[in-house]
Amino acid sequence: MPLPLCCPRPPVLSLGGLGLSLILLSTAQAQTITVYSDGSLPVGSQRQLTAYVPLSPSSVEWRVNGLPGGNALVGTIDAQGRYTAPALVPQPSNVVTVSARSTAYPDREGSVRLNITQVQPRLWGSLPSRLPLGAYTLTLNGAAFPANGLSVRVGDQTLSPQWLSATQIRVSGVAPSTWAGSTQAVQVWATGAGAIGSEVLRLAVDSTPAPAPAPAPAPAPAPAPVPPGTGTASLAAARFLEQASFGPNASSVAQLRQLGTEAWLNQQFLMPETAIDNPGGQSMNAVAAQFLQRLTDAPDQLRQRVAYALAQVLVISANKNIYPDELVPHLRTLSRHAFGNYRTLLEEVTRSAQMGKYLDLANSNRPLGGSAANENFARELLQLFSIGLVRLNMDGTPQLDLAGRPQPTYDQATLQQVALALTGWTYTGSGNNNWENFSAPLVPRDINHDLRAKSFLGCNLPANQGAEADLRATLDCVYQHPNVPPFMALRLIRQLVKSNPSPAYVQRVATVFTNDGQGQRGNLRAVVRAILLDPEARNDALGPNDGRLRDPLQHLAATLRALGGGFQAGNNLSWELGRTGQRPLTPPSVFGHYAQLFRLPQSTLAAPEFQIYTPTEATLRGNVLWGLLSQPGTQMRIDLTPYTAVASDTTALINAVDQNLLWGRMPAAMRQSLATAINAQPDATQRLRTALYLTLLSGFHAVQH
Repeated sequence: MPLPLCCPRPPVLSLGGLGLSLILLSTAQAQTITVYSDGSLPVGSQRQLTAYVPLSPSSVEWRVNGLPGGNALVGTIDAQGRYTAPALVPQPSNVVTVSARSTAYPDREGSVRLNITQVQPRLWGSLPSRLPLGAYTLTLNGAAFPANGLSVRVGDQTLSPQWLSATQIRVSGVAPSTWAGSTQAVQVWATGAGAIGSEVLRLAVDSTPAPAPAPAPAPAPAPAPVPPGTGTASLAAARFLEQASFGPNASSVAQLRQLGTEAWLNQQFLMPETAIDNPGGQSMNAVAAQFLQRLTDAPDQLRQRVAYALAQVLVISANKNIYPDELVPHLRTLSRHAFGNYRTLLEEVTRSAQMGKYLDLANSNRPLGGSAANENFARELLQLFSIGLVRLNMDGTPQLDLAGRPQPTYDQATLQQVALALTGWTYTGSGNNNWENFSAPLVPRDINHDLRAKSFLGCNLPANQGAEADLRATLDCVYQHPNVPPFMALRLIRQLVKSNPSPAYVQRVATVFTNDGQGQRGNLRAVVRAILLDPEARNDALGPNDGRLRDPLQHLAATLRALGGGFQAGNNLSWELGRTGQRPLTPPSVFGHYAQLFRLPQSTLAAPEFQIYTPTEATLRGNVLWGLLSQPGTQMRIDLTPYTAVASDTTALINAVDQNLLWGRMPAAMRQSLATAINAQPDATQRLRTALYLTLLSGFHAVQH
């Protein structure tokens, strides 16, 4: 019977043992060894290299510039592929070639080129923060400033600085008149072989020369009145609650002012969790209704806000997990670990049957034949839950190669290795590949686990240690990656405080993530405290790039709380809120309702929530807010009594809206526009609705400052 066309022809054994050996040898020699990964690294640092070797045996000899194991001049490499750069930049070329040569087939070799650079200087800030025309002196703050071989570039000028310390230098120059009104780049460079520059700091240049100092004015006879828009005595408390809860209201502001932020935080950290009920059955409406009511009514507001932030990182969606049992346990996990340890949270999410379904880790088995391990969970573990796509400095800025391109954190080979390490998990049950069961975490089945050795992200997992050990080792490896602290710091700051934190703010929080002061990594309680109490978060002066757009749920929740109300029990708002771009608990993808990397068009500013604030969605959000004011019905509750009492007095009405919604931040121009719109209304009801509606839609309320 002839062989089917789909099958390979078997080897011809009649050639004899020698002939068969020649065929196998030829096949092996045709394979290519691939080494990961190339790029740049500073002197004295290390990088774990890995080799994909499709040969048997798969052992290799590591070489640097052709030297087995390398040497002190070009760097050394051990048998596991860990390369250590030399203490000085190699000469005459700072580029070295690291290769992996097959021990069985010496003509089979793969290699990468590594650019050895000086230690990268870091630039965080400048005093002053603007350049005057004419002579100037800048004090630059940062880190890793070398005492020798240092230059500073200001615009097109290359200057020799005065070295004060490894974290501070001073440089003087002259800003020409052609720079007037422009923005000039400032960068610190470690010069010589393997030269490398710091991040670029951009300083605005004054339009005119600084005037001569004027004589000191006479003392004012009395303090000037506080102008409109500068805030009330409750502004600091209200701003804190905008970040630490789902919005301030009169009672929460009064409590915070009485306790102080530290005591309020301690109280919230110790407050019992609000229970998350599982209604059972086959309807998600009750789950969504309870979720919304918790946002506005739960007393543990800080836990609710942090769990909500974590849900934007560790995403599960009712688009796929369509029944309460497939979603409620995940919400409970986020709530339970909101102030716990991120490593513990990450493992519980990894083992959960709910995430097992959403990202297909359940019943992802070792490859057989031409199959491959499912990569969905492995990809999101790296990309979204821990290290992101780009290597980060501790301040959240990307690490760049010599061409100025961000360096990736991992490649496809890494992803494949992580996916193999996480094979062999199934739903609870007696079989090896069990049907969906959400009553307990996933269980390991070594018969379906890939038992080969794995190597990724500088970690090596030995062969034959089983699914349980491989899972723990994989999470340990990922969790210790240097990207995790700045990646998570940036994600959480953007959720709680502002979309564009300064690098210094990110670094301060990332430092606490790395070590909470007691030697613990990933202490979310300490991280949340650091985020909320940071000087940048507590600065009540409004900057042009400060704040973050509230997403639709946060905007509506903050409005309800500010108006003395909340979501009603048993509300049925999922469909209506879905029209604003955010159906509760139903993000459209693993990235959530909006991508964290989304930026404003024609801008470098990060603005994740603006992705779902198109003109259409902005109009529909406005419709929801108008419906709230005109017909709250059984869905939502509000108290308009404070505005009804002053609706006939335009100034008093504007003052009430300003005090209760904006905490005294309404600028004079907005007050005038609002007065014009109010005075055009036919009766008291329309006057108060107009005042509230236009204020709620304004950037002063839609944006959390």
